[in-house]
Amino acid sequence: MEQERQQEIRGLFQMLEQTAKIAEDAVLTENYKDSESRCISQFNKVLQRLDEMNVVPKDLFDPLQEYADFSEISIACNHLAAYLSEGSGTSSDLKGMMTNILGKKFIDDVSEDLKEGKIGVLIRKSMPQFLTEATLDDIKESFNVGEAGQLTVATELGNIDIQTSQSDTIGVTVRRSAQLKVDKHAVDILKDFDISFDHQDKNLHIDAKFKGSKRYWEKIASRFEVHFEIRVPQRYDVNMQTENGDISVANVEGKVSAKTISGELQFENITGPVIGYTSKGSVKLIGCKSDVYLRTTQGNIEVNEHIGTLDTMTSNGNLLQTNVLGHISGQTANGNIRLSRCKGGAEVETTDGNIELETEGTVTAKTAKGAIDAKISGQFQEDSVLDATGGSISVSLIPEIDVKIDAKSSDGKITTEFPVTMVVQGSLKIGQLHGDINDSGPLLTLRCVGGDIKMIKQNRMSVSTPMP
Repeated sequence: MEQERQQEIRGLFQMLEQTAKIAEDAVLTENYKDSESRCISQFNKVLQRLDEMNVVPKDLFDPLQEYADFSEISIACNHLAAYLSEGSGTSSDLKGMMTNILGKKFIDDVSEDLKEGKIGVLIRKSMPQFLTEATLDDIKESFNVGEAGQLTVATELGNIDIQTSQSDTIGVTVRRSAQLKVDKHAVDILKDFDISFDHQDKNLHIDAKFKGSKRYWEKIASRFEVHFEIRVPQRYDVNMQTENGDISVANVEGKVSAKTISGELQFENITGPVIGYTSKGSVKLIGCKSDVYLRTTQGNIEVNEHIGTLDTMTSNGNLLQTNVLGHISGQTANGNIRLSRCKGGAEVETTDGNIELETEGTVTAKTAKGAIDAKISGQFQEDSVLDATGGSISVSLIPEIDVKIDAKSSDGKITTEFPVTMVVQGSLKIGQLHGDINDSGPLLTLRCVGGDIKMIKQNRMSVSTPMP
C-alpha cells in the first residue's frame, strides 16, 4: 500500500511540474493562450487529492482562484512541488525548474543549500525575493538650457513626472525595475530599454525605446516599472508622449502637451495652453489658467479651479467640473456630466447619463438617456437649449431674468413658478408652453421626452458665487 501511495504522489508531483512548465512558457509566448482555467483546474485537483491523502497539512496551501494568471499558477505549482519534494523525498530536476524561476546566478550562489530536502524551505524563504523587484541603476543627467525652450519626451514605456525648479537646468532621473515573478527574463529585457538624450541650445529631446524592431516586450510590459522624474525651468514648454504610463505636470508656465495610450493624466497649476490625450485612463486638472483641450476614450475627466476655455470629451466616463471661469464644452458617450459653481456658459452632451449644471451664462445641454437639472445664475446673452430624452428637466432661473420660453414635453407635464406672458391663438396644446418671462429676451428652448419640465424661481440669497 505504501508503495502505491508513493507512486501516486510522484504522479501528482509530475502533474505539478508539467502545469508549471505550461504556465512559465505561456508568460512569454502565446502557445497556451486562454489555458489558464485548465491549469487552475489541474492544480486544484492535485491539491484536493493531496489533502485527501493527508500529504499536506490542511489549509497550508490555498486553491487557485478562477481569475489567477499564469504567473500565479506557476508560483503555486512550484511551491507545492517543492513541499512534496522536501516532505516525501520525491526526486526530479527541481534544481533545473527553480533555475528557470530564480536565475542561474541565484541558484549557483545557494548551491550548497540545494539539497533535495532543503528546497522547500529555500523556496518559502525566497518567495518575497522573486515576488518583488529587481532594480537597475538610476540614470541621472543634467542639461543647461535656460528658459523659454522645449522639452520633448517620447518613450515606449514608463510614467513621466514633470516638476519645475528656479534654475536654468533640466534635471532628469530615470528609475527602472522589473517584477521577477516567474522568471529572470524580465530584467534582461529591461536592460534593452535604450534611453537617449539630444540637447540643442535651449531644447532637450529624450527618446526611450527597446532595441530591435520586434515588440516582444509588450507581452510582459506589466512587469516593468519605468519612471521619468524631470525638473525643468519654470518658464518652459513640455511635450510628452508615452505608450504605457501615466503623465503628471505641475507648476509650468508654458505650453503643455501630453499623450499616453494607456495611463492617467494629471495637470496642476499650469499657466499656458494644455492639450491632453489618453486612450485608457482618467484625466485630472487643478488650478490651471489658459485654454484646455482634454480627451480620453475610457475614463473620467475632472477639472477644478480653472480659468480659461475648457474643451473635454470622453467616450466612456463622467465629466466633473467645478469652479471654472470660462466657456465649457463637454461631451461623453456613456456617463454623467456635472458642472458646479461655473461661470462663462456651457455646451454639454451625453448619450447615456444625467446632466447637472450650476453655471452663469448661455447653456446648451442634451442627454439622449437621462435627466437635466440646471441652475443658471445669470442673464442669457444668447439662445439656450435644454433637451432630455428618458428623464425630466428642472431649470432654476434668477427672478429678474428676461427670456422667451419655448417648452415642449411628451408624456409629461410643464410647471412654472414664473408668470409667463402668452399670446394665444386657437386652443392651447397639452405639454407645450410658449411665452415671455419678464421683458422677454433670448430664447430658452426646453425639450423633454418621457418626463416633466419644471421652471423654478431661484432664491437669490442661495445663489453660489462663482470663482473670482
